Amino acid sequence: MLLTSKRWHTSESFDHKDTDALVDVLLKSRNINTPEDRKSFLQDDGGIWHDPFLFVDMDKAVDIIVNTIEANQKILVYGDYDCDGVTATTILVRYFRSHGCDVDYIVPHRAEHGYGLTENILSKVLEAKPALLITVDCGITNFDTITKIKESGIKIIVSDHHNVKETLPDADVVICAKREDNTYPFKDLCGAGVALKIVEALGRDGRFKLTSNIWRQSIELAGIATIADLVSVVDENRTIIKKAFKSMSDPANLGVRIMNSMLLENGKRLDETFISFNFVPRINAAGRLYDSSDALKLFLSDDERMVKEAADDLGKQNDERKKIEADVFAEAVRQVEDVRRPEEWLLTNTCGPIVVYGSNWHQGVLGIVAGKLAQYFRRSAIVFTDDSIEPNNVKGSGRAFGEYDLYGALTEIQESCVNFGGHKKAAGLVVSKKGLRDFMVALEENARQHIKDEADEEEKESEDDENLLEINACIPFEQVTFETYERVNVLKPFGIGNKKPIFSTKNLIITEMASMSNGAHIRIELADGRENPQPGTISAVGFGMGQYSGVLKVGDRVNIAYTMNEYTYRGNTTLSLYIEDIIPVYENSFMWNKADTAEKLYGSGLELEQISKLAKSDLKTAFIPGQNHYTACFKTLDGNCKEGISTVDVDLLSKMITIKTGVEITPFQTKRCLEVFSEAGLMKLGNIGALRVCFSFLNNTGKVQLSNSKTYMRLNAYG
Repeated sequence: MLLTSKRWHTSESFDHKDTDALVDVLLKSRNINTPEDRKSFLQDDGGIWHDPFLFVDMDKAVDIIVNTIEANQKILVYGDYDCDGVTATTILVRYFRSHGCDVDYIVPHRAEHGYGLTENILSKVLEAKPALLITVDCGITNFDTITKIKESGIKIIVSDHHNVKETLPDADVVICAKREDNTYPFKDLCGAGVALKIVEALGRDGRFKLTSNIWRQSIELAGIATIADLVSVVDENRTIIKKAFKSMSDPANLGVRIMNSMLLENGKRLDETFISFNFVPRINAAGRLYDSSDALKLFLSDDERMVKEAADDLGKQNDERKKIEADVFAEAVRQVEDVRRPEEWLLTNTCGPIVVYGSNWHQGVLGIVAGKLAQYFRRSAIVFTDDSIEPNNVKGSGRAFGEYDLYGALTEIQESCVNFGGHKKAAGLVVSKKGLRDFMVALEENARQHIKDEADEEEKESEDDENLLEINACIPFEQVTFETYERVNVLKPFGIGNKKPIFSTKNLIITEMASMSNGAHIRIELADGRENPQPGTISAVGFGMGQYSGVLKVGDRVNIAYTMNEYTYRGNTTLSLYIEDIIPVYENSFMWNKADTAEKLYGSGLELEQISKLAKSDLKTAFIPGQNHYTACFKTLDGNCKEGISTVDVDLLSKMITIKTGVEITPFQTKRCLEVFSEAGLMKLGNIGALRVCFSFLNNTGKVQLSNSKTYMRLNAYG
């Protein structure tokens, strides 16, 4: 069971309905302060666009490509198997086909060839006999393979967006904004974004012009990839996405048109959410499970029947991917929560990323499972399985949670890796089987050192604190409207670097509550709980918050943090709130509102009589658990978290105990019950903070005497 809340940091509070002021606050939080920056940020097609020739050696790349075309020589485009690689490949191939060039492409098979331009696919590249090889979305770290290809007499242009290591590969040209001598103003284009700039440069050169149709298709595909690839949605990326959406209102690419017609239900909006959750998973499914031929067929073919077949096949592959992913995720969660997991790797004893390994897990779902684990446990995660190519190695994929720099951490412990690549939020890596434990130790030590360094530097709440929830604005009940949602949408598209705003509204009363998806989620209706309440209710959904059905009840007062979204049903669109966090409003009592203070005083050794005086609470009823409290606490734990490892906030657990058993219990009493159970050998208990604990039940079949525990005796010494 995971039942925890976050610490809120609110940038601004409003007590009136003023959406213009709200938008101003949101813009300032994004460092958009001047009228010029505001105009640029808000204009329909984006305001920032850079000259492609600002890339180092772009002019050389254009000359090599043009000379190859003029000589009627063969060009081979080599991409990656994910959405970014597939779209980047399509952008270049469609441009070359528009000029009747001799062009072919290769996208590797994940399991057979691995990521990038590896030795495993070298023979296939050489068999194609190109005069020029252009890599897209890969190649920046494939030094040996590139050298061998060059030695065979093939010219090579590497275009990539991943982080550069110490040196560049020995290609004829390397187009990458992350090389040390970079002069391009924006470093965070995705692979398809770089491909877009290459065809733009070719068009500007003028010798082989860029038609309007090919440009629109390139923009559409680059926009999809920018959303898919976890790059920042700022600067030129924001402009690319905006231009892509404008073009996709009547798509130039047939595959985009057919996918939209299949997936975009009546009344739903074409935006980054649709692309992320409906479009991209189908493109990625092909490369995750098989090869990317259907995805490439979708974008490269102009035969409507063939494109529709490809779209249908991608849908089926995506359904299969979901099943495989669900199975692997369930196994990974069981592994993390298994009480038999070595003690040094228990959640209670680690602060770095979660690391899990399954020998037969499908390589194609490792990244998406890592992302789900990161959200589920609120910790960065790395998922490993056996390497299908190198049996002595394991292959992993990681996703960062919060502001954790995953690529930076791997760079600092790179001696523990066979190979790695990626960026801050996502990374792929290979580790030797024999070295997996050493890798985990190095990763954990690195995380602990960073925490220590931050603490030594300055004792303050860090923006990297994964338990800190940044709330853009606290707004009143009457401002939670569809009109506010529409007004805030001027900041779209949202993503990394331009996150969807998180709002909070306080003092709400639950009027209805229901479980969803077999108890996995909750839906609640909320009314204004102030003295002079506004009429009506607002609807909110808590995804993955099913446990709260045992913590909250109709009539409770709560504060919620949420994002605004829209829900469309049968063509009717309404406002829906997605809950980020929910905090019960406790009675004005020291025992609840200052529960952490009571714990700290108790931990310092202060006598309970003194604490009770400060709390102005009765010693026996508020501090010392009775038999009914021990019974109620154990009964609740036994019914809800008997298996695996549970992480809970004691105040929320106390609410759950009270609701499920009818026994009133304070957080202080609940914490003492847990300590007594631990000392009596019923559970293993770890403290994460004053009010957060992590515990698992032990297999104890003997009779337990709670009165023998030190905590029990200390409490009952007061009579």
